Amino acid sequence: MLKILVAGSMVPSILGPFDGEVKAASLKSLCSGKLSFRNIHTNEALEISYLNRKGGFNSMALTKLNHLFRCHFNGRAHRINPDLFLLLDAVRSQLKVRQRPYLLISGYRSPRYNLLLRRKGHGVARNSYHLKGMAADVCIDGVPMAELREAAVSCKVGGVGCYSDFVHLDVGPMRHW
Repeated sequence: MLKILVAGSMVPSILGPFDGEVKAASLKSLCSGKLSFRNIHTNEALEISYLNRKGGFNSMALTKLNHLFRCHFNGRAHRINPDLFLLLDAVRSQLKVRQRPYLLISGYRSPRYNLLLRRKGHGVARNSYHLKGMAADVCIDGVPMAELREAAVSCKVGGVGCYSDFVHLDVGPMRHW
C-alpha cells in the first residue's frame, strides 16, 4: 500500500499507482508495437518497432523516436515519454490505419521555441506538455481530424485537442477540447 505524507504524518493511500500510468499501460492490448511517422519539418520518415517481443520498450527504437520528435527550431532532442508512443499506436490501431504514417507537426518543443510561438500569438500553453516530451501534434492523410480526435478520446488517456489541421495528443491529465 502506498503511503502519502500529509502534514507530517503518514497516511495510507488506496490510490495505488498514478492513474495515468495505469491507463497508458492498459493501452498495450490495443497496440501493434510498430509506428511510422514523417516529420513535416525535416521530411524525415521512420517506420519502427518500438516494443520488443516481450512487450517492453526497445531502447534503440526510443532513441530514434526521440531524435525524430526533436525540436525542429533548434534541433535539440529530448526524451519523449514512451507512454505517448503507446497512445499514438492505440489511436492508429483503433482507426484501422496501421499502414498509414502519422504526419508529425510538433513533438518536443524547446523552451525558447515555445516562447517564440507564444509571442507570435499561436496560443500555445506556457507550460506545454511539448516542453516535457509528453505531447505530439499529428495528423494522418485521409483521416478526418474529428475521427482522429474521437479515437484518441476513446482511449481515455491524457489530453486531446482538435485543431483545423492537426490533433494534439499528450499523456498528461485526462481532458479534451
